[in-house]
Amino acid sequence: MSAFDRPVDRAARMFTWLFLGCLLIIAAALVLQFGYRLDPCPWCVAQRIVYLLIALVALGAALWRPVARGITVFSMIGLVFALTGVAAATWHVFLQRDPERANACAGSMLEQLLDASRLAHWVPPLFQYDGPCTLKPWSLLGMSVPEWSLAGFAVIALYCLILPFIARR
Repeated sequence: MSAFDRPVDRAARMFTWLFLGCLLIIAAALVLQFGYRLDPCPWCVAQRIVYLLIALVALGAALWRPVARGITVFSMIGLVFALTGVAAATWHVFLQRDPERANACAGSMLEQLLDASRLAHWVPPLFQYDGPCTLKPWSLLGMSVPEWSLAGFAVIALYCLILPFIARR
């Protein structure tokens, strides 16, 4: 067994890939925002926050290089965040399918929470929202942005679920 085949090294590499994957998803969101002028809505910002939380957990695990239970703990924390993202993205897809319900997005509790947190003042390009929840102006392979986000969170959830088993083999 070489030095790079040890479970701790394998887990660190897997957490690093998870970190980079989350950053890539956030970068894609920023390209859509600034390259295609698609302003995010409050639910888009909430999903960005969840991707950042998963990225931070993965970065922490990659740097700490946990063993055995630590790998499982970090994976399960990532899984919980990923499932939170699945819930947020699912709700966003549901909102986009019903324009009447989507109009209620303005002034919603999520919007009030984001405003109260003042995140948009910390990093405006990442956390400022101006877009409505109703629009579906962009799609790729027939899927809207929230549907792609839902797919991303589902893949991350599956990855976090199998990561401890693969890392320790």
